[in-house]
Amino acid sequence: MQLFYLPGKNLFKAFKNGDVYHQLPADEAIHAAKVMRLKPGDSLTITDGMGSMAKAILEDNNPKSCAVRLIEAEFNEEQNSRLHLAVAPTKNIARFEWFLEKATEFGLAEITPVYCDHSEREKLRTDRLMKVLVSAMKQSLKSRLPKLNEPVALDKVITGPAISKRFIAWVDDLPRPHLKDACKPGTDVLVLIGPEGDFSQREIKLALDHEFKPVSLGKARLRTETAALASCFIVNLLNEPSTDL
Repeated sequence: MQLFYLPGKNLFKAFKNGDVYHQLPADEAIHAAKVMRLKPGDSLTITDGMGSMAKAILEDNNPKSCAVRLIEAEFNEEQNSRLHLAVAPTKNIARFEWFLEKATEFGLAEITPVYCDHSEREKLRTDRLMKVLVSAMKQSLKSRLPKLNEPVALDKVITGPAISKRFIAWVDDLPRPHLKDACKPGTDVLVLIGPEGDFSQREIKLALDHEFKPVSLGKARLRTETAALASCFIVNLLNEPSTDL
């Protein structure tokens, strides 16, 4: 199945209200008409990135604005736990983009790039990162696009509004609970992951003073992007529906 992205419109609600004719954005229209070579009458699947998944018929294959007609739509409820990761972008941007791609496949809800005391990257192109997220959402057939926040200083995230569970992971030999044991299913979670040079002592103290709980991600020393992805995997696994018979 080839998935197309039509942002800015709740497709499930639109379909229920009889609003069934829409146009794909220019880049999606080009992909449908020139890459996939779809013809009028062909079927396609569209998501709005907000939980709606719709089946549609191509009405017009104009590569600038393909017209589609919705014939069916469903809404996928958001999972009972939302994971928000605040991660320091890596010096090698390809590694950070790899993380975004894989985290989207796992169902990450929100990502905030953060600038830390030891950060080696101070500039980001969020438009490029958004393209990575959209591509990963489509490739993995997800109906939800992770929310990408503008990069901010770590201190702003630490002192910002609290959510259910807030954790910070850093590298040292002090004993602390593993994230899988500290995190409970069905709760909103915020995890801080630092840069290659790790968090500074000042940042760690600030986080602990604001009720962030220290956690471990295992005995191995992990790269920034690996630690962030491990957090996604752990929280995702904790919230998987039971398959016990």
